[in-house]
Amino acid sequence: MLDELERIKGVGDKNPDMALSMLDSLELEIRGENEYVKNKYDLLRIRLNDKAEHMPNSDIMIKNLIAYFKNNGSNEDKQEVFYYAGSVYRDLHDTPRALTNFLKSIDYANRGKCDSIMLRNTYSDINYLQYLVQNYKEAVKMAKKEYEMCKSLGTDEVLPNLHIGSSYLALHRTKQAKAAFDAALALIVRAKNISKYQSLLIDMLEDYSDMKDIAKAKKCMSLIDKSALADSSAASCMAFAQYYDAMGNHDSAIIYCKRIVDNVKDITYIYDASRLLFRIYEKNGNAGDACKYADITMRMSDSIDFGKRQEMAATVNNEFQYHLDEKKEHALNCKINRYRNLLVGGSFFMILMVCIAYVLYVKKKNKDLQNILALSSELQRVSEDDRKLHEEIEQKEIELRNSKEGLDKNSIELDKAKEELQCVNEELVIYSKRLNEKEQELSDKKKQNKEITRLLHLSKLEDNAEEIVRAIKKSAEDKRSLETADWKLLYKAVDKLYPSFKDSLFKELGSCNEQQMQVCYLIHIGVSRNLIPLLTGLSRATVWRWSKKYDRVMNYE
Repeated sequence: MLDELERIKGVGDKNPDMALSMLDSLELEIRGENEYVKNKYDLLRIRLNDKAEHMPNSDIMIKNLIAYFKNNGSNEDKQEVFYYAGSVYRDLHDTPRALTNFLKSIDYANRGKCDSIMLRNTYSDINYLQYLVQNYKEAVKMAKKEYEMCKSLGTDEVLPNLHIGSSYLALHRTKQAKAAFDAALALIVRAKNISKYQSLLIDMLEDYSDMKDIAKAKKCMSLIDKSALADSSAASCMAFAQYYDAMGNHDSAIIYCKRIVDNVKDITYIYDASRLLFRIYEKNGNAGDACKYADITMRMSDSIDFGKRQEMAATVNNEFQYHLDEKKEHALNCKINRYRNLLVGGSFFMILMVCIAYVLYVKKKNKDLQNILALSSELQRVSEDDRKLHEEIEQKEIELRNSKEGLDKNSIELDKAKEELQCVNEELVIYSKRLNEKEQELSDKKKQNKEITRLLHLSKLEDNAEEIVRAIKKSAEDKRSLETADWKLLYKAVDKLYPSFKDSLFKELGSCNEQQMQVCYLIHIGVSRNLIPLLTGLSRATVWRWSKKYDRVMNYE
């Protein structure tokens, strides 16, 4: 039976009227069940009626359920029964009891395992009730907790943002209110199904218009279904009236306000509409209509009795005042006991300190006498030490004079050493110049040696491969690259003259392509590096880079 009740509860989340019909079909079977199942059945009925928006007539059933589950239910049962107790008293317009039960539901939810969705709804209900009794600071706090729950559950965050914005707006904290409304509007714009947010967009239209944020009010208006303009409900008419008034379209604002005054029975909306009409007519200089709607505004004000709302807020505060006073009394008793313990402890401490002080005084007196005796012997010892110290000082003065004489001698020797060092430095400068000259001569000889080597290679090639030499000279004169046949002759001639060159090339460089081999072979036979770009068609930079690698190969050999 409990499983069946859970199944019906799931149906009720989407279709509460159908779920109520299913629950009624179990009425005969429930009579044979135990007390726990019967009470779960009654609690489910209250839940489904709340979701179906069927207003309760009394609190008898919920009182019985509270009495039962308080002693026999699990933590989740207690959270649920106190939540729906709050809902019942909310619908019965008993705000203090509604708040009391909602707060108890939160208390049980925070003790352990709970229904997170129900906890989120509890914060939402408390926000509504606190706003209703004009306790806007507490309303902001509850709306923020509702937002945190939505964020952790991954559910829609539009409604909690609206609750935060409305509460801040009531506190005249426009900047925070606007930030919350902007966040809600951004979520709606990104939503795929904007139609489900129509009522919320109408509320935001009124709030943006009230804040004179024309740009955001126009954005809301563009998202509202045009059929809503013909809606005669009080909330829609008031929102459109505020919007058109902010836009300066007073004629349209007057039409929507008059719809409320003439057709709506809710005195709160009549009060707001007549007040807006009074303000418009007064601004237009229409004294007759301004007086008419001023009179209606005053009559609605008396009917609403704003003082009653303040009284409800005081009633809500008084509901918990007993618990607060009890807590204060307990804290005061603890404080008195603490002071009493401190007084007793302080007295004992003072007596103990007096005893200790007397003992210390006696000890100090004896110690002072011992110190006097010790000081007397110490004085004699210090006198003896002073005499010895004077003797040591005289001895040190003699040693100091001797040290000064030795220092003067060392200073003379140091000057001589400096002169010798200067001479050595001058000789080093001369040797350094000579060394640089020798290095320059060596560098010149290396260059001459390279040129001689190049000419030697070229001479050997002319002696052994006259044909390829002519081809190279002809290509250089015509400024064109060598033919493939010429390259083959060149490779063959060089490999014959220098059998180990190709192996050295691959051993040092690893791998090289055809063009790279051409550069190295031409350099090896003594061709000028300025002519190689003409013979190979390569850039000067490439030839220069491979000539460096060729030099590395030759150094390796």
